[in-house]
Amino acid sequence: MNKNIEEIQGLFERHFIRSKNSSMSIGITKGTDVFKYHLSKNGNEPVELYGLGSVSKTIIATYLVKMSKQGKINLNHSINKYLDLNPKIKYPTINQLATHTSGYHAFIPLFQSTKVLILKGFNKKNIYSKLDTNWLDKDLNRRRALKYKKYRYSDYNYAVIAMVIEKVENKPYKEVIEAFLREEIGMKQTKYGNETLTKDLKYSWYWEEDNPFLASGGLFSTVDDMMIFLKYQIDHCDELYKAHKMHIKINSKKNIFSAYSWNAFYSGSFYWHIGGQGYYRSYVLFDLKRDITVTLLATVDIDLIHVGRIGSCLYRNMKRNHHSVTEFLDELIEKHNFSEA
Repeated sequence: MNKNIEEIQGLFERHFIRSKNSSMSIGITKGTDVFKYHLSKNGNEPVELYGLGSVSKTIIATYLVKMSKQGKINLNHSINKYLDLNPKIKYPTINQLATHTSGYHAFIPLFQSTKVLILKGFNKKNIYSKLDTNWLDKDLNRRRALKYKKYRYSDYNYAVIAMVIEKVENKPYKEVIEAFLREEIGMKQTKYGNETLTKDLKYSWYWEEDNPFLASGGLFSTVDDMMIFLKYQIDHCDELYKAHKMHIKINSKKNIFSAYSWNAFYSGSFYWHIGGQGYYRSYVLFDLKRDITVTLLATVDIDLIHVGRIGSCLYRNMKRNHHSVTEFLDELIEKHNFSEA
């Protein structure tokens, strides 16, 4: 076994040692070749739908650019061009919301750091519970965005974008986005969470029907649908240029930039996003130059587990020798996954 494959195996083994009941579904495409795998330690079946967490934002961003191309919105307009807001307040632009440079990053009540989220039960309870559209509307009419608008990631931004979509389209944004995914992209199984869907899901946050933060992290999907979505990013890259354009540097040491909720290296042509809500974890990546996509969706047992390192390792090795990666994953399936881990 070469060192690259040993690295992948080590990451998988550590994951399933820490999260013994994890269910992990993987989808990889290279050109027209499609590879799908399900890994578990205890013979767990794939869950019907995985929570995407903040990967949901990339879907909102895709539709946002479509609206711009259709002339329905101007991304450089302030949001008060579309929403009935306080005339005494200077509001950020849609572009600033989409790139997390709005100055709204500190406005999530009580929860402003990962440490606090974990201490208060990040996986167990929806931190946005009881917040509805009426709350967000009132909050926007009294809040002033911070003047120094450097990059600060926030779910608040995409909750506001959803309000803009809803106002312009004159329909509930969830209805608009689900129809777009189903009818234009071909994602038949992806949908927003609601009280009925999430009431008894042991891995998920509980989502009320009228929660604006569903736009930021409340979509549920499958590996099949997400592979379709990532191929759509590649096939429509010219049309989606504004969503993929590297707008602002977010990590000076690693030279990482942010697009519309996509992360990218300045020198590269691949984009990724990592998400999670409740006990779901997600990782998606697409490479425009090499026509590669990677989708990794999983459930986990404990806090502080994400699947980004596994996903990025799969991608790096797909670039080098995709046959060795797929052969290794095929062998794992034949060996009944990680029963010996």
